[in-house]
Amino acid sequence: MIRFLLIVAGVLCGLALVGLSEGRVGHLRAFAPQMVPGWAAPVDNGATLWRGRARGLRPMGLPVESDVTWRFARLGAPGAVWSLSAVAEGLTGRAELGLPLARDRAKISDGRAEILLGDWPGLVRGVALDGLLTVSDLRAKLALPGRSLRSFDADLRWTGARVQGQDIGTGEMTVLSDQGGGWRAPFSLAGDVITVSGTLEGRFGAPVAVLEVRIEDAGEMPAEWQAALDRVARKDGISWVVRRDLDLSQDWPLL
Repeated sequence: MIRFLLIVAGVLCGLALVGLSEGRVGHLRAFAPQMVPGWAAPVDNGATLWRGRARGLRPMGLPVESDVTWRFARLGAPGAVWSLSAVAEGLTGRAELGLPLARDRAKISDGRAEILLGDWPGLVRGVALDGLLTVSDLRAKLALPGRSLRSFDADLRWTGARVQGQDIGTGEMTVLSDQGGGWRAPFSLAGDVITVSGTLEGRFGAPVAVLEVRIEDAGEMPAEWQAALDRVARKDGISWVVRRDLDLSQDWPLL
């Protein structure tokens, strides 16, 4: 999700930087192709700074291509604001992007998304996931022109959660940024099969995050799950504990 937002913001901010406020991408392609950078390839010919669409965006790390639209919403004291929306297989989302006149930073706010996990390949290799992942209250700040992320906060909720066809309950995660350039995402999952708690944390600009997770049998864990955990996790009483580095820059699946 973080990388997806960086690309969306980059496309729109890039349009401003190449001066498309009075023309269309198609005009530049026809009469000044040298002015159209490589990142603009997915942008429709009719797109302008004020409204447009980019098709087939697939940031590394997401398993599906997305179509993104933008529309100028308003001009206020902080600067210009656009409404963004994204649609892909199993994904719908929207947010607002604010860009001050100085164009040295961008702010994403009021981000919301719904992801049908069953429509995507599994996040974990060889493991089928299902259910609805809801993202709410997403906020992010980016430094320009480098598009480096300075903060990212969001709430995530996984309802109707299923693993390998087995109902496992409801999961929650909160992504929190700190003032020192780090981020932390505590998460939990509770149901009749397993209970899970843990954290994922890292630093902005660094591809590797640290995953720590504790899994307990809630009374109905299948024997094959227990055997699999015995192979990959450390047993601690009635729990299995996993601690590992996770490279968030790699392509799907992440695990």
